[in-house]
Amino acid sequence: MFFYYQIRNHPHKTEAVPQVTCPVCHTPGQMQMSILQKYAWVLGPIAPSGKFAMAFCEHCNNYVPAVKWTDEMDSVFQSLKKDVKTPRRLYRGLIVFPLAVALIIGAIVLFSKVKSNKQQNNQALIKEAITHPRKGDIFQITHSDGTNTNYTYFKVADTRGDSVYFYPSTVHLTDMKDMDKWDEIPVANDAYEKTPIGFSIKQAQTSDMYMYNTQPAQYGIVWSLYRDGQLYKKY
Repeated sequence: MFFYYQIRNHPHKTEAVPQVTCPVCHTPGQMQMSILQKYAWVLGPIAPSGKFAMAFCEHCNNYVPAVKWTDEMDSVFQSLKKDVKTPRRLYRGLIVFPLAVALIIGAIVLFSKVKSNKQQNNQALIKEAITHPRKGDIFQITHSDGTNTNYTYFKVADTRGDSVYFYPSTVHLTDMKDMDKWDEIPVANDAYEKTPIGFSIKQAQTSDMYMYNTQPAQYGIVWSLYRDGQLYKKY
């Protein structure tokens, strides 16, 4: 995980320090000293760090590098720094950022819980539909003969006792690139075969799977239910 942020400088003040001699050109009375403070920035100030100074000579137009600072310059810096207070707004991120992170985490947890509850409700409804299928219900089915697998649909034609009769769909998706089309549920009668096939309801209740009476064994796994214009997915 990457966390991107910026380090910025907050300028506090700039003052003339005529008592300081420039260590670069050795000219007295031409120095200015600026007090600044670094702080982290992510969509706003997060947290300040220590204060520091930059010294500029108006005579030679040079910033004095840290390696050339004199004890006199350090003393002046410490004196100027005493009167400088960190603005409260630079601490804003210490409150806002953790709060924002907490809100994001809370939203993710809430979304996951809502999604989980929806999945549980859908799974319960699909279980009920397998136990008590209604005429016109359409199940999304993964059909396999042990060697080949395709994605298709079963439309409830009728029920009698422990038997449910489906019209198998003529639509069979085999390429994973076409899986986004699987949720485009075909409802027209011409998208289904004319002759229904029967399965045991009791057998399907235990595994959400319809077994064919064929050799080699074939089966259709239920993944979702389309009822009254609404698609209910298990996952």
